[in-house]
Amino acid sequence: MGNIEDIEFSYTSKSTLDNGVLKNKLGINDEKTLEEVERQWTTYRLAQLFLNPGEQKFDINHYLGIHKYLFDKIYPFAGEIRSEITAKRIVFCLPQYIYSSLVTFLKDARDKGDSVYDRNSLLNFVVYLHTELDVIHAFREGNGRTNREFIRQYIEYLCKKKGLENYYLDYAQIQDKDTYIDAVVKADGGDISDLTILFDSILQIKEKEKGLKSSF
Repeated sequence: MGNIEDIEFSYTSKSTLDNGVLKNKLGINDEKTLEEVERQWTTYRLAQLFLNPGEQKFDINHYLGIHKYLFDKIYPFAGEIRSEITAKRIVFCLPQYIYSSLVTFLKDARDKGDSVYDRNSLLNFVVYLHTELDVIHAFREGNGRTNREFIRQYIEYLCKKKGLENYYLDYAQIQDKDTYIDAVVKADGGDISDLTILFDSILQIKEKEKGLKSSF
């Protein structure tokens, strides 16, 4: 991926209204209102997935299915791979390469998951998952929530399969969102050190009575 300063964006987005708000199924044309409705709806959907994640193959259909489930009532592109160039401090995977990149990556990830045997190898696997999925950035909107849910399910699955403690990433412990974003961008550029340190600090053992909370 290149630096955002090296890329010129001259297209008109097909996914947004004239005022920049994402086109949605609810006819909302105010950004703050859309964000609030989206937050409430996806929070509900995430709770449903927590109770019943469904079939888990950790392949491309599984990954796209999470996005569709979270956003199908809001966006017409729910579950669909991004068709436009997007960037946030770096340029993400170009649209024409997303599908093949996801297929290859998720296959490789399943192979790497077989090598998880303790907390440290799980941590390294989670950093790897998060970084590669963020660089691919498969969707026009909703990448973060989809990635975090996919990773949550993957951690739970591996812990059960490998007989590990019931680990999870407690994002609520991240006090400064900018610190998280900076670590993610740095990892996307090839330096995973800060993200590894951050995830090491929030990779917790879940208590039975303790629910998951996210500040993002």
